[in-house]
Amino acid sequence: MRRTALFAGTAIAVLMATPAFAQSNTADSEPAAPQAEEPAPGDQIVVTGFRRAYADALNIKRESDQITDSISSDGLGRFPDLNVGEAIQRIPGVQINREADSRNATISLRGLPGSFARTTLNGGGFADPILGSATNTSSTPLGAFNSDIFSAITVIKSPNAANLSGGLSGNVDLKIAPALSRKAGGWAKASYEYNDLGDLGSPALAAGYNAHITDNFAVFGVVSWKDEKFRRDSISVNTWANKLGSIQVGNQAVPASNPTYQALIAQYPGGVYYPSQVRQFVKLNKGHLLTGAGGYEWQATDTIKFGATGFYTERNLDQGTNHLLYIDTSAGNNGTGALAATSAVAHFTSLGTPYVVQTPTGARAYINQFSAENVQTYDSIRSEPAKQKTWAINPTIEFKDDDWRVTAQGTISRAQVLANQIELDIIENPYRNLGTAGLNGITTSVFTGGTSLQDAVFVLNTPNASHIPTGGYPLPSAASQATQAGAQMPGATAGTQGDRFGVTGTNGQSWNALDAVQLDLERSFQGSFLSGFQVGMRYERNKYTSTGSRNTSLGANTANITPAMSQVNPYVNDFFGGTAGGYTTNWRGLDVNQVLGAITPVNTAPRTTANPNGLPGQFVFGSGGVFLTPYGLTNNYWDPNYWNNNFTNTKKVMSAYAMAKFDGNLFGIRVRGNAGVRYEATNQKIDALDCRNCLAGLSVIAAPPVNHSMTNRTYKQNYDYWLPSAMFAADLAKNLVFRGAYYQTYVRPQPRDNVPATSVQIPDPAVAGTPTYNVIIGATNLQPYTSDSYDLSLEWYNRPGGAFAVAVYQKDIQGYVGPITDRRVLCPANGLYNGIDFGLGTLSDDGTNCNIVGSPVGARVQASGVTNQKPMRVRGVEVSVQQNLDFLPGFLKYLGGAANYTYTDIDGKDAQGNPITLPSVAKHNLNLIGYYETKLFGIRVVFNHRGKYDLAAGNSFVGDARTVKARSQLDASASLNILKNFSISLDAFNLTNATRSEYENDPMLPRRIDYDGRTYTLTIRSSF
Repeated sequence: MRRTALFAGTAIAVLMATPAFAQSNTADSEPAAPQAEEPAPGDQIVVTGFRRAYADALNIKRESDQITDSISSDGLGRFPDLNVGEAIQRIPGVQINREADSRNATISLRGLPGSFARTTLNGGGFADPILGSATNTSSTPLGAFNSDIFSAITVIKSPNAANLSGGLSGNVDLKIAPALSRKAGGWAKASYEYNDLGDLGSPALAAGYNAHITDNFAVFGVVSWKDEKFRRDSISVNTWANKLGSIQVGNQAVPASNPTYQALIAQYPGGVYYPSQVRQFVKLNKGHLLTGAGGYEWQATDTIKFGATGFYTERNLDQGTNHLLYIDTSAGNNGTGALAATSAVAHFTSLGTPYVVQTPTGARAYINQFSAENVQTYDSIRSEPAKQKTWAINPTIEFKDDDWRVTAQGTISRAQVLANQIELDIIENPYRNLGTAGLNGITTSVFTGGTSLQDAVFVLNTPNASHIPTGGYPLPSAASQATQAGAQMPGATAGTQGDRFGVTGTNGQSWNALDAVQLDLERSFQGSFLSGFQVGMRYERNKYTSTGSRNTSLGANTANITPAMSQVNPYVNDFFGGTAGGYTTNWRGLDVNQVLGAITPVNTAPRTTANPNGLPGQFVFGSGGVFLTPYGLTNNYWDPNYWNNNFTNTKKVMSAYAMAKFDGNLFGIRVRGNAGVRYEATNQKIDALDCRNCLAGLSVIAAPPVNHSMTNRTYKQNYDYWLPSAMFAADLAKNLVFRGAYYQTYVRPQPRDNVPATSVQIPDPAVAGTPTYNVIIGATNLQPYTSDSYDLSLEWYNRPGGAFAVAVYQKDIQGYVGPITDRRVLCPANGLYNGIDFGLGTLSDDGTNCNIVGSPVGARVQASGVTNQKPMRVRGVEVSVQQNLDFLPGFLKYLGGAANYTYTDIDGKDAQGNPITLPSVAKHNLNLIGYYETKLFGIRVVFNHRGKYDLAAGNSFVGDARTVKARSQLDASASLNILKNFSISLDAFNLTNATRSEYENDPMLPRRIDYDGRTYTLTIRSSF
C-alpha cells in the first residue's frame, strides 16, 4: 500500500518496538494524525514545512508504546539545522558537544556521555566510524552524515527486548524511508554556506528521485555533496604551573637571598601559580562531505515483500591545518630555584596582583599578569587530515498476512576513520645567543583577561621574521627517539641545544567491519488483550582494527630546511574575527608540504661514525627494516600511541529475544505495551602488541634497550547477559497518556579502552630533568557496564499539533568505564598491579610523586589507565511543550512553537570517595523554538541554552579537570515558496556570536576560549 505524503519524511512513523521490521511497516501501521476541525473555506492552515515536521514528530511520540522523541524533515525535505547533531539537540535530554574543532557533532543523551548511546539505522546496526575511547566521550560523529538522506531521527529512550542492546542512555535511530512509502518524483537543491570567520564559503549540491516503476515496485536514490571549509580560532592557557621554589622577580639570586621569593613563600604556602604557557591558534577545516542513499522495494505478492536499503557517507577533511603560537615561560626550569645570572630560564620582570584562594595547604596565589624576559616561543604548524567513512547495505525479505509477520534482514557494513597529525615547530630557545646577561633577547607581557580569555593580552617582543638558521637544523649526534632536531647556536651554553626544529605528531586510523543476519517472527492476535508475540535471533560479527604511530625527526634531513620556508601566519589579520584585540601579531608559520618534501625521505641506515644522522639500533630491524609513519617519518616505538593503538578486536555476538505485546482495556482504560527479555552472548578476541620482554635487563637509570622486542599476543574474553524489559502506555483520558518503562542493558567498552597490554614509555636520556616512566595499565579485566533504567512520563495532547509532557527517569549504572584514580593502583608498592608487572622494581608513593626506589637520579613513574568504576545513579526530569496556535484569529493563527527543559543529577563516588562527574553533561539544558508559517513563507527562531559542564580530567597535558561555561546560542531559519515546486530558504546559526569557554576550578583560572563566528546558508530547492 502506497502513501502519498507531501515529503519523503512522512513515511517514518514505523513500529518502534520492532526495528527489524522498520522497512516494512508502511501505511497500514502508520498512526493517523489527530485531526483538527475543518476550517472555513479560504481559511486553511498550511500543514507543510516546520508545522508539518513538528506534527509528524509528535504523532510518532504519541503512538509509540515506548518513551521516544523524534525530529522530522520539514515540508521542504530538509532539517533546517547546520548538521544532524544540531538538529537532534532540539530533543529533550539531548546535548550537543562542541569540544571537537571539526564540527563532529557528537551528543550526550539523558545525563550520560555519547558513548553510552547506541546509534542505529532503521533499527539495525552499522559499522560506527569511531576512533577514540569512552574516556574522551567518543561516540557516533553525526557531523559525518549529510541530513538529506534521512527522513526522520527518533531517540528511543526506553529500548525494549527487540531493540538492539547498547543504548544505556537510549538508542538514536536514523531513519531512511523505504522506496514504496515514498512519493513518486524527485527534487534537487543547491546551497551556499558562508562562515564569517575567515570569509569562507562552501557550496553544496543534492538531489533525489523516487520512481514507482509499478504499483508494487519502487526505487529511490539520494546523493549529496558539500564542500567543507570553516575555521575555529582559540586562545588557551595550556598550563597553570606552580613556581613556588623558583619564581624570581627583580634579581636572579638564589631563593635564600631573593626577597621577592622569600615574601611569596611566606605569604602563599599553598603555592604560586601562573600561566606558564599560553597559546593562540587557528584550526582550518577543509575538505568535502559526500553522502548518498538508495534502495528498492518489491511487493511480489500480497504477502511477500523484498527490499534493500543502503547508504554511503564520507567526510574527508584532508586539508585540515592547525596554526599555533606558544609563549612559554617555564623553559629550562630545573625545579631547584637556584637561578644563576646566566641560567637559561625565563626571568620575571614584574608580577600582577595575585588572585588568592584557600586550599588545605594554605593560601594559594594565582598570578594572571606578568612580564618576563628570556622567553621560549614556538611557531607551530600542524597538518591534521581527518576522514570518517561508513557504508551499509541492508537486504530484507518479509512475509506478512493477517496473523503472521516473518522478516529476515542482513547487514553488511564497513567504516574507516583517519586522524593523522604532523607537527612542525620552530622553537626559539632560552639557550639561544646567551650573552653576559644570560638572556636570549625575547621578552613578553601576558594578561589572561580575568574571567575571559577573549580579553587576554599577549605581547611578544621578537622580530616577525624567519628564525630558521642558515644551514637548517642538523640532528645532534646523540639524538634519540624523543630529541628534536637542533643546531648548535652561536653563544649557546656548551653541551646544550640552541634553537630547535620540532618534528612530532600522532597518527591514528581504524577500520570497522560489521556483518549481521537477523530473523524476526511475530504472531498477532485479534480481539485479545495479548495482541501479539514476537521472537527473534541475531548473529553479528564485528572486527575493529586500530593502528597508531608517532612521528619523530630521527633520520629526517632537517639540515635542508631553509629560512625562506618560514612565512607570516596567514590568519594574523583576522584572528578571532577581530573580537580579541590583545593577541600577538608576531606569528610565523610554515608550508607543511614544502618542509616534508625537504626532510624526506629519511635516512634509514644504521647510525655509525660515518653516518651520524642515521637511526639508533632500536629503530632498525633485520635487513634494514624500518617502520615509517604515514608521513614517511621514523616511528617512535616507545610512544604509547604505537604500543597501545595497534591491535585487532573481534567480537562474535549471538542474541535472541522474546517479547509479548498487549493492547486492551483495564478498568475502562486502554493500556498497550510490551514485556520481554533479550539474551546476548559475546565472544571477544583481541590481538595486540605485547612488550613483556621489552624491559628485560633494563636499568631504570640507563638508556632505553637496544632491541625492539615486542611480540603479538592474543587475549580472549567471553560474557553474556539476560536483559529484561517491560513498558506500557495508558490512555487515562482521550488526550492524556501515562507511560512507564523498565529495562536493563549494557555497553561494551570502546575498543581503544579495551587494550589489555600494559605499556611503559621509557624516558629519553638526552632530555634534561627527572626521568619519568609513563605507564599505561592494560585493561585486562575490563567488563561492559550495565544499568537498570526506570522511566515515567505524562503527556497531554490538548489539541491537534499540541502537547504538554513531563518525564522523569532514573538509571542505576554499574561499572562504567573511567580513569583509574586509586593511587594504590597507580603506584603499587612492589611495582605489580593485578598480576601486571610494571618492570620497574619497587615503587614508593610520597603523596605527590611515584618514585622508583633505589634510583640515584630520582626516576619516577606516572601511570594511567581505565577501569570499571563504582556504582552511580543518574536522575533526570524532562519538560516539554509544543503548540500550534491556529485557533488564534487573523494572521496570529500562523504562529506556533515549542519549548523543552532538561535537568540532570548524578550521584556517586569514585574509589577515592570523591563525587563522580561525567564529562560533557550539563545539569541544565533549555530549548525555545518559535515559528510563523503561511503557505507563502515560514520563519523559525531557535534558542538553546546549555548550562556549565565538566570535561574529563587528563584532556590537557598539565592541569586539573576543566569546566565549560554555560553557553547560549540563537539560530534562525526562513523559507519562501516562490512557486508551487520551487522554494528558497535562508538559515543563520549562532546569531549571538557565542563563544565556548573553559576554566580550571575557578572562572578566574581560564583555560581556553573558542570562537566560531556566525554561519549563514542560502538554499534553493525544486521538486518535480
